[in-house]
Amino acid sequence: MIAIVGIFAIPLAYLAVLITLAVKRDQRGILISLVLFLAALASGWWSIRQSRASTAGIGFLFLPMAAALSGFLALGFGRWRVSAKPPMKVLAWAALTFALVIVALNLSDGARTIAKNKTRDAYQQNFSAQIARDRDSIATALAANPGRARLWLDSAIRAHMNDQPFLLAALPNDSISPDLLDSLARPNDLNVTLEALRHPNTRAETLARIYHTASYPDYFFQALAAHRNTPPEILRDLYTRPRTITGLEIWFAGNPSTPKDILTDIAGKTTDPNVVNALLANPAVDCTTMTGLARNLMRRQNRSADNPSVAALTERLPTVCANAPAG
Repeated sequence: MIAIVGIFAIPLAYLAVLITLAVKRDQRGILISLVLFLAALASGWWSIRQSRASTAGIGFLFLPMAAALSGFLALGFGRWRVSAKPPMKVLAWAALTFALVIVALNLSDGARTIAKNKTRDAYQQNFSAQIARDRDSIATALAANPGRARLWLDSAIRAHMNDQPFLLAALPNDSISPDLLDSLARPNDLNVTLEALRHPNTRAETLARIYHTASYPDYFFQALAAHRNTPPEILRDLYTRPRTITGLEIWFAGNPSTPKDILTDIAGKTTDPNVVNALLANPAVDCTTMTGLARNLMRRQNRSADNPSVAALTERLPTVCANAPAG
């Protein structure tokens, strides 16, 4: 509560003081105050802009308060530095020092953030290069072992269980056994686990285990919604639970294992062309779902034939419903 009051009260108080002094034609300290206010504002803005964190924008809420505080301190310096009382002169220079410290801290934070970004970029570049090298070496080895791809790849992965770049390079290959994928799907390494869950050979039991035991299951929701081996009860639970991850409808819509009632529910609500296309491409979509999709699109979208969603639906609907069981 105190922070919220400060966010608004300090900048407003600073503005009120400047207006009052301007009305009284008392210009002592106003110029240097404005200079330090703008310096703190600009340096703080620049510092925040260097951050790549998703929460960095919160810093903009506190920026006017910090700049106003710097302006207040500089105003005190401009008014007290000519005082005949030595203590007031000392206080004036202390106020200026603190005003400059605010600017210096902003610049220092920005510089440190730039240095961290460079370090992270260099690490990521090296990490990506290592994955690319491992991917090439794996492809070469697989080509040299025709008919033994799974045997070789399983053996190579077991020899590199603690080598994250190698595992990330290996996991996109189809020739991995379900047992090994289950061993790799351990939540202590989110990236490796995510790639293991995306693999087409991953068993339903593995997918269910991660959904029920991961400390941060949200990280795997997209992979679970898209995987054809995800058990129907988990797909249903994932669809009906409060959403912490947006955009899952397209993965439910394209998954042949998604329960029919969920597909029908999506079809009756969506206006997203990508979700519509996923439904149209899903071989599990039946006539009931397709008809609901048609009613939804005709009711809520442009009905003209040049609408890509309507055109694709018009082409597929007769085929799906013609193959529907009688009765």
